[in-house]
Amino acid sequence: MDELTGIGIRQLSYFAEVAEAGTVTAAAEQLHIAQPSLSQQIRALERRVGTPLFHRRPQGMELTDSGRVLLEGVQRAFAELTSAVAAARGLPRQALVGVCSGVPETVLRSAEAALHEHGPLHLSLERVSSQDQVGLLRRGDLAFGLLRLPVDRTALTVRVISDEPLGVVVGSAHRLAARTALTWDDLADQQLLWFPAGRAPGYASQVLAQLAEHGWSPVLVSVDHSSHTLFRHTLSGRSDLVALRPRHAVADDPGLAWRPVGPRAPRERLALTALRDGPWAKLIG
Repeated sequence: MDELTGIGIRQLSYFAEVAEAGTVTAAAEQLHIAQPSLSQQIRALERRVGTPLFHRRPQGMELTDSGRVLLEGVQRAFAELTSAVAAARGLPRQALVGVCSGVPETVLRSAEAALHEHGPLHLSLERVSSQDQVGLLRRGDLAFGLLRLPVDRTALTVRVISDEPLGVVVGSAHRLAARTALTWDDLADQQLLWFPAGRAPGYASQVLAQLAEHGWSPVLVSVDHSSHTLFRHTLSGRSDLVALRPRHAVADDPGLAWRPVGPRAPRERLALTALRDGPWAKLIG
């Protein structure tokens, strides 16, 4: 414990806030303390640790290699301490879960059941894109993520919850709706209703690469269609527009038709994730 002498929780929380904010000024505003006082605390921590934790750049504070190592340890320690305090109180642990858009109810229930396998949890669900979940998990701001693969798995534990083939979705009046199954040649003259790729860049790149391998490189119509009503409205009445979705995206909507496409249709994989060295990883490992 000698290594911790003179280092307090408040000092470590100040350090983590500066690392997150990127500048002492922004961190001081968040913490509601004076900037000179915060700078003194950071310098005192560096003296106690025995090495610089930040590079002081004109544009702000950048973590050194030592600073990144310390930040990872602080995040794990704070997460463990939060969990331990909740357990000591005898209350169900509180866990914030990021959920990407388009997750069906059946998959969401499967994810919740998996998380309750090791004991009671109080889960709070928050809509967060797959891309943003990765950073929030590593910083300890999320306990779990429910996201689309692939993502950068560095420092993460991943458990696949759903693995479904993508099919073609069209409006019910579209000429392709009369077919029972489709080939890639059937889509040659079709545009593709797509989502803002920044939400899940790994998934977007993978699917588009697979389409190109099948000889289809469609014009993309990018729309924020997280609402099913908007999704259906965009497809209806268009003879040159299709979407790619798992079967559950259509369900029993009479205004839409889902048709399998092949050969070798791309797949959508949804997974539970947690920080590998964090206190929650064992619940999905």
